[in-house]
Amino acid sequence: MTWQAAAAPGLTVSYDEVPYDGLTHSETHPSLLATVGSLMGLNPSPVDKCRVLEIGCAQGYNLIAMALNLPRSEFVGIDFAPGQIEAGRKALLDLGAGNVALHALDVMALNDSLGRFDYIIAHGFFSWVPQPVRDQLLAVYRRLLTPNGIGYISYNVYPGGHFMNALREGMLFHTGRIQNPLERAAEARRWIDLLAETGEARVVPYSGFYKAYRQLIHDYREHLGDEAGRSNAGLLHDELEEVNRPFYLREFVDQCEAAGLQYLGDTEFASMLAANIPESVAKVIQGSARGRVEAEQYLDFVRNRMFRRSLVCHKEVALSGKPSMQTVASLCLSSNARSEPVERPDGARPTTKYISPDGASLSTDHPLTIAAFDYLGDVWPRRVPFATLVGRTVSPTYGQDAQVLAANVLKAYSISPVLIELHRHAPALATTVSERPVASRWARWQVRQNSRSICNLLHKRVLLDEPDCYLLLRLDGTRTVDDLCHELLGGPLQEGHWHIKTEDAGGPEIPLAERVARIVRERLEWLALAALLEG
Repeated sequence: MTWQAAAAPGLTVSYDEVPYDGLTHSETHPSLLATVGSLMGLNPSPVDKCRVLEIGCAQGYNLIAMALNLPRSEFVGIDFAPGQIEAGRKALLDLGAGNVALHALDVMALNDSLGRFDYIIAHGFFSWVPQPVRDQLLAVYRRLLTPNGIGYISYNVYPGGHFMNALREGMLFHTGRIQNPLERAAEARRWIDLLAETGEARVVPYSGFYKAYRQLIHDYREHLGDEAGRSNAGLLHDELEEVNRPFYLREFVDQCEAAGLQYLGDTEFASMLAANIPESVAKVIQGSARGRVEAEQYLDFVRNRMFRRSLVCHKEVALSGKPSMQTVASLCLSSNARSEPVERPDGARPTTKYISPDGASLSTDHPLTIAAFDYLGDVWPRRVPFATLVGRTVSPTYGQDAQVLAANVLKAYSISPVLIELHRHAPALATTVSERPVASRWARWQVRQNSRSICNLLHKRVLLDEPDCYLLLRLDGTRTVDDLCHELLGGPLQEGHWHIKTEDAGGPEIPLAERVARIVRERLEWLALAALLEG
């Protein structure tokens, strides 16, 4: 008898009644998993020719988005909710993705018939099942991972989990008598709204936390536009789920080791390091921690961490734990950090400061590093091989410059995953608008499903407005930019659904056709920057 039938007979029904959000998760992509594995000394399988298994795949959208851009790789998803698997199979028929297989299957019944996998993903699973199912999950990783395979497991963690537990238990207490799932989710939201209005911290110590959580769930709903039911599904299957168990990192590592696995690292490489905490605190951790796991456990306490995306591999794999210049040289880089000059004394080498969208920064006076970051900004969002960046300069100190660039790249990556991104795979995407632009098949399919939160070619989510959706649906390579302008003029504008101002403030009136042409070109350029146009 499966765990679902034995321990929670209503669980399968609830997932079919309120399907889990059909979302993609950038942190689960094999390119990122392989990058962190490489930096830690592993030799992972090539991303463009690998086998990937996702456990608890819902409709399989996370896998389908990967598969369309990695046609030589094979993707398998399992989920115990038949309704979700059926929805995913319909999407596969629509898209013609022949390298994805979805199975309605309980992980407790998973045997070796599906073969072995280079990458195994379990997102939003480990904390939300009883211990026997966790044990089975780790046993599956041990049996089905290839010798250099990498497993991804996300889970709630302490110490931040203590705060979330209090919030969750309050919601469960308040909604305990409500049977209808959507009504229960709506009432839980109202409870959070009330908590966020309780006043200043001197009256209610955790009011700031309540307000931050309210902002989180409302932002989520806004980003999904009219798809509020999906955010309700996330609330029901996470905070309001029957099982929701956070772990300390050291507990998770102990369970992995008992199953014959070892902790490889975290998908957010910077979170493994003490680069962003006060030096005095870092010194205490360095002097007290016995090994890498203890050091990261200290950092979780410092940061009050609530969630982890951990990577595991077989215990027999020897890991160096120290990234090498050769590893960095094998990767692709991207960055959209903005630059600003740094004032220096007369005669000193020019220095540039690069600032990422999350506020992290790196200052350097190294000419090749400056040239590399500037070039990455010019071609954003393209991922550029390290060798290409080095090859753009001719210098008598070529080898030394390459080593300094590699060191600066690692320093930036250790500060923030947004300051510079490292990857093992570079998808083909357009950074400029062609005569007949083509948007990704997956993006167009999502828009046809009335979704506005779209997964781009970099496996990241992008929020579109209605005009962007209108344009994107028509970017199938059959229309020129002029064709798009004519359709817009003869469609929504002529029918009165949309209105465009034909004059700038205080300026002369601009002909409607000219104004439309400008807007279409601007929006297409934005879609290119959002990594939605195929190269």
